[in-house]
Amino acid sequence: MDKFDEKELIYQQMNLLMKERSELTKSYNALKDRLFNLDFELDKDYMMKQKSAKIPKFEIENQRYLLAKKEGIKRNQSYQKISLTIALILKEAGVPLANKEIYRILTEEHHLTISYPNLTNNILPRIKEDSSIHVERAYRGYWQYRLT
Repeated sequence: MDKFDEKELIYQQMNLLMKERSELTKSYNALKDRLFNLDFELDKDYMMKQKSAKIPKFEIENQRYLLAKKEGIKRNQSYQKISLTIALILKEAGVPLANKEIYRILTEEHHLTISYPNLTNNILPRIKEDSSIHVERAYRGYWQYRLT
């Protein structure tokens, strides 16, 4: 075999390799597209399951709070209403109640929108100083109705 024939054969081999490489690239891209579509379908199925899953209670309460804040309900609740409700709660209880228990009763049973820090840092100390409302601090973190 002379050098020209060998050169011809090498070009033919290179041409066959290029065609094979092209076929492999097409196959690779087809598989890559299929994988992308499968990922998209899995994400879509996952999102559908997430939407149908039960929403945690704290998220519902958080949404109610944000909605109430947006609507301005929080501003409409006066100190007088909150303080009289707290006095009523403590009077009905008959025993000293913790800050957390007062907050739970206010929010769950009486449906008042108030933050816990506002209750403990502002409302309850203000009630203590208010002579018209018979509430006193029993001991640290506990409040009771004061008999006159």
